[in-house]
Amino acid sequence: MLTAQAKEDFKQFIERIISHAVVTVNGKAEKKVIHRRERLSDGRVAVYIAITPQLGTAATIQKVQLYNTAGKLWAEKEENINLSNVQEGALYRFVFDFVEKEV
Repeated sequence: MLTAQAKEDFKQFIERIISHAVVTVNGKAEKKVIHRRERLSDGRVAVYIAITPQLGTAATIQKVQLYNTAGKLWAEKEENINLSNVQEGALYRFVFDFVEKEV
């Protein structure tokens, strides 16, 4: 079984390995910086991306991808988040958890 230190090492790895995000809005992909990394009260690791399209019209967030420090795709999620006008944005969150199982 993993020790508490091993689990902490995995969490630190997650925090360090994620470099940036690519967000697809209305069919156009755009690189975004990681807004914040956080440890949630239950021990999970959260990564936040601020998505604020400056289009002046309605927009749809279609995909959010995370890339590692080597520029390789690391995680992705298809979405259908509608934003009604330029005043709206989204603070998108990926959450990572570790579950240990004996097999």
